[in-house]
Amino acid sequence: MLYTLVMMVCLTDGPRTCEQREEMVDGLAMNPGTAFMQAQPLVARWIETHPGYFVQRWRVLPGRES
Repeated sequence: MLYTLVMMVCLTDGPRTCEQREEMVDGLAMNPGTAFMQAQPLVARWIETHPGYFVQRWRVLPGRES
């Protein structure tokens, strides 16, 4: 199932400077709760690959079936 990973990311040096990032994710479970748990490592990977940012909040929104 196709989902959209929606993250509110902020600059570490300027925590009031935030923006919303959206990323399409495929291959997560159809159950929203399970998909949320499966997306946690994706958020962690994003944090690791974007130094200088932190994720203030995030969510997974269902998309259309692939």
